[in-house]
Amino acid sequence: MLMFRTLGVVLMIGSAWGSITVAQDPTPPGKETTERSERLFQRFDQTAKELEFQSQAGEIYQWQQTPLFRFSSEGNVFGSVFVWMTPKKHLALIGTIGSIPINQRDYEFVELHLLQPTPIVPMTIGNAPRKRWTPEVDQLELKPVPSAPSVATDGGKRLVQMRGIARQFKAEMIHNSQTNHLRLLPQPLFRYDDSTAEFDGALFAFVWDNGTDPELLLRLDVQQRDGNSVWMFQAVRFTWRQLRLSHKGETVWQADEFLNRDTAEQRTPYLTGLTGVIAE
Repeated sequence: MLMFRTLGVVLMIGSAWGSITVAQDPTPPGKETTERSERLFQRFDQTAKELEFQSQAGEIYQWQQTPLFRFSSEGNVFGSVFVWMTPKKHLALIGTIGSIPINQRDYEFVELHLLQPTPIVPMTIGNAPRKRWTPEVDQLELKPVPSAPSVATDGGKRLVQMRGIARQFKAEMIHNSQTNHLRLLPQPLFRYDDSTAEFDGALFAFVWDNGTDPELLLRLDVQQRDGNSVWMFQAVRFTWRQLRLSHKGETVWQADEFLNRDTAEQRTPYLTGLTGVIAE
């Protein structure tokens, strides 16, 4: 069971062995490359390194050291996005380690989403009253992409297919009765290395216009169905706000506002919480 150094407060923000495609320059000169951001990003790397995840079957999920993505929102909220992989090199879990200013101090937060439909060893977050995360997995099955093309045999063509499929999806975030249309980053955050026509996949990010903090992730995978390779998708929430995902104008997934984010027992695949004050 993993224990965090925490304040026992849940943060209400939005936020492989494989090849990593940086969707946007993580540290543009003169903007992100500051002493503060570099210090924070180093802290996030260390926190991610210390996290441990294990399936109830005993598989240890292995941390990918290089972050998929670094972001900032309005120059105050910073974060790094990491993935953990199964021993068979499949995506298992994705998480953001980030910071948010509260009363002129930077607080670190952890944002996690299980990807594998396999139960994990429960984890506990926070000081008393602690929050216990036992994510249910019935929501994690991938769904077929409607009207998807046949999976190409060439790796380069499959990447073109995935980018084209991702553009067919539209994401919206609803908050305070206002609908915000999220922007799809053109490059995937992640793609499997050594992919084949039977095993391939990528992660795409939808972000808000006020920064590059991912609010919703789109996972595309090649899976086998009845002996054929088919394109599958999974929506991955990365905010407590209400979300909606559509494909060619038809809603294919939606999630209500995460009202139970403060309860002691957390069973959803998505979890977010503070981990402590970041020392100057």
